[in-house]
Amino acid sequence: MKKNIAVVCGGFSGESVISIRSADFILNNIDQQKYQAYKVIITKQKWYCELDGHEYEINKNDFSFATDSQRIVFQGVYNIIHGDPGENGRLQAYFELLNIPFTSSNSTVSALTFNKAYCNYAVKALKVNVSPSIHLIKNNPINPKSIIELIGLPCFVKPNSGGSSIGMSKVKLAEELPAALDRAFQEDDEVLVESFFEGREVTCGIVEVNHQMIVFPLCEVVSKKEFFDYEAKYTESLVSEIIPAPIPEEIAEVIKSTTVYIYKKLNMKGVVRMDYIFKDDTYVFLEANTIPGMSAQSIVPQMARAFGWTNTALINAVLDGIF
Repeated sequence: MKKNIAVVCGGFSGESVISIRSADFILNNIDQQKYQAYKVIITKQKWYCELDGHEYEINKNDFSFATDSQRIVFQGVYNIIHGDPGENGRLQAYFELLNIPFTSSNSTVSALTFNKAYCNYAVKALKVNVSPSIHLIKNNPINPKSIIELIGLPCFVKPNSGGSSIGMSKVKLAEELPAALDRAFQEDDEVLVESFFEGREVTCGIVEVNHQMIVFPLCEVVSKKEFFDYEAKYTESLVSEIIPAPIPEEIAEVIKSTTVYIYKKLNMKGVVRMDYIFKDDTYVFLEANTIPGMSAQSIVPQMARAFGWTNTALINAVLDGIF
């Protein structure tokens, strides 16, 4: 008997449009012999299932919905909300309370990895290279001169929790820092100022299938802009995504093994993408994306196809892991 799956998308952040695009990709490629999928949209105003041109309100007491003829109960959730509340642990905690299996890491791991500063602390404790950074809290005293003395220029200023490089700036001159901080604080109450590490950006996708770690071919991201910002991420003409990444095999193996190590040590689940920058034989960990994009153009599906999987095989691997 097919399992009812809620493909949960939307969310409260500027990434909601990307999330809905990813949900449509999943709905179009899910294995219809195994799963009956429903598109569930979560916004600040309402939670509803979009079905046959109608909107059916989700009962938050048990995460179900009713049509005129039946009540739909979900056996599992494919969580594809980027940002709040789907990537930061809030939605995971809700599903944990209801004992409904879901595709992403648990609430504790999701909260940790979504907070860039805390994630860096944890990864650094695992003896993995990270860039020097300063974690700033809104309304606490901030001295731009001291930041520059500690971090140096150029540097990156980014919201501490968030994705798609929204609110992120590369600061080259001291006088640019206050405006960059203001921009980041518009997106989040916490901001990370990170040292610039010059090198090539690569990303590694990973998923656990039947207790076996599947690591996809690496992708090198080459932006035609100053850095891989929101516009570059979602404008094909501004970025090249090269799979497999044309980098030395020994560096590729170090990045892959580091990704497996972090995934296991932090008890991650589902498909995860980790970003790095390397130069020569040195690399730094940038961040972990526990709910990476899943549109046809997104990096993880591209990696999976290069690995030899179909889109359906990728979705099956993620969903099968929760049952």
